Amino acid sequence: MMQNAVHASLSKMDQSLSGRERWKHIAKTGILGTCVEKKYGGLGLGAIDMLLMLEALAKTNTDNGLSFAIAAHTLACVIPIHKFGTEAQKEKYLPQLINGELIIANAMTESESGSDVFTMQSKAVKTGEDYVLNGTKTFISNSSNSDLVLTYVSTNADKGFFGGITAFIVERKDYTSGTEFTKMGLENCPLGEITFNDTKLSSLNILGKEGGGSVIFNYSMEWERICMTGIHLGAMQRVFDKTLKFVHERKSSGKSIGKFQAVSHSIAEMQVLLEVSKTYAYKAACQLDSMKDTGKSAAIAKLFVSNSVKEFMLQAMQIYGGYGYIKEYGIEQEVRDALAATIYSGTSEIQKNIIASNLGI
Repeated sequence: MMQNAVHASLSKMDQSLSGRERWKHIAKTGILGTCVEKKYGGLGLGAIDMLLMLEALAKTNTDNGLSFAIAAHTLACVIPIHKFGTEAQKEKYLPQLINGELIIANAMTESESGSDVFTMQSKAVKTGEDYVLNGTKTFISNSSNSDLVLTYVSTNADKGFFGGITAFIVERKDYTSGTEFTKMGLENCPLGEITFNDTKLSSLNILGKEGGGSVIFNYSMEWERICMTGIHLGAMQRVFDKTLKFVHERKSSGKSIGKFQAVSHSIAEMQVLLEVSKTYAYKAACQLDSMKDTGKSAAIAKLFVSNSVKEFMLQAMQIYGGYGYIKEYGIEQEVRDALAATIYSGTSEIQKNIIASNLGI
């Protein structure tokens, strides 16, 4: 299975490799092209395979920031380009995006427009045959590492989000990376600003059609909310295996701490969180593959798994006690990395709004 190939490849990865070299090493597993047709160099598989590949990546790779960067690149950008791109766009970009030569960032969020995309300020004004882009995007994953940006800007403010937003593929020479933020976790996924300053583009840079950005963005978010859970599932499984070994080996009063009911109950709760998270995630991915309406199931999976990974990692820290607070054991890093899960790809509050809306509330 492809997941086994990911495990085998990453277990041999030289940890001294630079960020870009590690990215290319991971790309050799085929993970970046999991859902891309074979004629562009991909594997031609589906959403459940994408989720499982990301799960395998995070189970083997302890660098959660890199796993997140890989997932953001693939789910929010590669898959939408494969779905909505012209043949020329797909031939030009997809092979290099899936072999690790190019890294792409998804740029939607602005300083006053996060989950509320209706207040977007970035604009593209049509002048003759060209478009001139101006604006700044913030909290952009892979910002300073990116060679391309898939960005969403207003092209008709009167139409709002549905009909007034257009997606553009922008190359590095046409944008600048601004402030890069220092984060509490996910350290090897740069997060920063991207600015367009009188950036001139042609209609060939449009992904999909003018005014069709909302359709593309919503499509990408369903993939991201569902399949991003894979990196949480992989991290949870990795930490569970590590913690289970710890409670067997760590002694107190002459016996393994796992024999104490407080510890064994915590381990049981972690197992439940992991297994139920898999159920929600796998179900949503299968629905995505069957072309069903996945808005609600994507929101449920995203909400439950992101909350679960936070609770799971805090449980692990409690079991480790003082050792969990020491960097050497790696648990405090897992906690810090997990805390962002309920923020990116739409906050937990946004997921609750989506679920309530689907229930007619």
